[in-house]
Amino acid sequence: MNMDKILNRYGRTVILTGADGWKSEKFNAFIQPLRYKTKLYLSGEVTPIGINRNSVYLYIGPARHDLTRLDGSYRILDSEQNTYSVDRAEKIFIGDSPVYIWAVIRETSEGDI
Repeated sequence: MNMDKILNRYGRTVILTGADGWKSEKFNAFIQPLRYKTKLYLSGEVTPIGINRNSVYLYIGPARHDLTRLDGSYRILDSEQNTYSVDRAEKIFIGDSPVYIWAVIRETSEGDI
């Protein structure tokens, strides 16, 4: 089973939006809370139980929606109308082919769009 099939079957529906009103088509991605006990990927306070109070999440999405090429004005909008900005994004490869995009995203308020 390839990554696109996994994302389509188990992922959450999201779109990308731009400050200029641009919107991508709907696609599926994983968005899960990022619970690190170190500050390796995060610039925030870590609590004793590992919950980050900065609303930071792990994003895994299809390679065709390349978050590494977008500037800071773009947002991810999920099916529950939660909005996220991208802190860091990387392409993950198998051989020479990009398989998916891995990112650390942060929940934002609607006023941040």
